[in-house]
Amino acid sequence: MPLTPEERQNERLKLLANWANTLATAIVSVGAFVPIGQEIYGFLPQSTDPTLIYVSAPICFMAGLLLHLVGQWVLGGLR
Repeated sequence: MPLTPEERQNERLKLLANWANTLATAIVSVGAFVPIGQEIYGFLPQSTDPTLIYVSAPICFMAGLLLHLVGQWVLGGLR
């Protein structure tokens, strides 16, 4: 049974929201959790400025949160 145009549009919106949420997860993981873990366990080179971690981690966390909220906003357009 083929999808109606409205169902097709809903599926596209779901895919877009899923993509935004997945990107948000990646940004938070790589930009926030990994550097903090490296700092805690001492994997970073000694020459790494800790300010880089303390500034980039919150920025990446906020960017991930923003993308997650964009995904929720996209889902609000479902019919």
